[in-house]
Amino acid sequence: MTHLSRRSVLGSAAAVASTFAVVKARAADPIKFGASLSLTGRFSDSAKYVQEGYLLWAEQVNAKGGIKGRPVEVVIYDDESKPDTGRVLAERLLDRDNVLAILGPYSSPITDAMATALERAQVPMIGTIASDSSIWARRRLRWTFQGFPSSDFDHEGFLKVIKEKGQGSKKLAIIFEEAPFSIAAKDWALPVAKEMGLTVEAFGYNPGAQDFRSIIERMIASGTEMVSMGGYYQPSIALTRQMIERGFNPVAFHFIQAADGVTKEALGAQVEGVFGRSSWEATIDTPANKAFVAAYQAKYGRIPSYHSAAAFAAGQAFQGAIEEKGADRAGIREALASSKIETVLGTFHTNQRGQQDGYHYASTQWQGGTSYVVSGPSARAPLWPKPKWS
Repeated sequence: MTHLSRRSVLGSAAAVASTFAVVKARAADPIKFGASLSLTGRFSDSAKYVQEGYLLWAEQVNAKGGIKGRPVEVVIYDDESKPDTGRVLAERLLDRDNVLAILGPYSSPITDAMATALERAQVPMIGTIASDSSIWARRRLRWTFQGFPSSDFDHEGFLKVIKEKGQGSKKLAIIFEEAPFSIAAKDWALPVAKEMGLTVEAFGYNPGAQDFRSIIERMIASGTEMVSMGGYYQPSIALTRQMIERGFNPVAFHFIQAADGVTKEALGAQVEGVFGRSSWEATIDTPANKAFVAAYQAKYGRIPSYHSAAAFAAGQAFQGAIEEKGADRAGIREALASSKIETVLGTFHTNQRGQQDGYHYASTQWQGGTSYVVSGPSARAPLWPKPKWS
């Protein structure tokens, strides 16, 4: 990897962008991809895994001779977890770096902001971690494609586990961020939970909130037995730590980003029994998945998270589109809109609006220090009830 010099973006030191290039050969003009990632700011804990997935994909493609004999170059800037910065960086990647296509940012809000610029320029982008389907539902996007399962179903796997294992528990709390992706997931889950005979309360919080003590006290007062948190990583960890400090021990606890490897780093032994939802897990037993996990471990010295796999899969989807239609923006758009492309996440396929319908979530749970798939074809049985905080 060649580290290029830092440059000023937006005319302020706060918007400095880091540029990374992965180029294995110069025998032919490289196919340039751009990405705006949250290398700093509130999404940075998870976005680093997206960066690693992109760089590993490019490295492996170049080691095999590139795409149709052309090396791949990936240029990555820091959007500081800010949608407006992501939009400006999208324009920079097009106007100054002359990239062919965009590998998506971390988070739905930044994807949404970047899509505005890319639709106008008619440049394809895969929204790698954009789970919010409302981005595509509220307007017609022709050049931006969802590369992640829809967040509408964030709580679905946990509700299925409750239906299977939690017959004696009836009171569920759903905690949601006042953001479109989380609100949509809550709105989907509430009627489903009530149809299951559960008593459900929903507690909203402002984006970026870190203090959940009042919500915890309200859950205790109402006799909550099960908790499902539908927000981003940092608020989810804050909620968990405050539940532990208060001694609030639900029978089952789920937060949507729990499968991420940084969860174990943050919670240590307290991670035992916590449920999550994942678009991918390292324990999925397929040859392609095993090869990806082995390569990632060899390069980074740890198991990849689903964010890393989603990034690697976005690269694979672009690669498949170029192999089918050539390094032409219109051809890439056509392939992403109509083709089925195999990736480590499954089968990339989108509907007529560009929403993902080929990828699906799996339910996960931390057991003995490992995040296992506990739904679908997995033989791993869910641990119920959750062990009490120590």
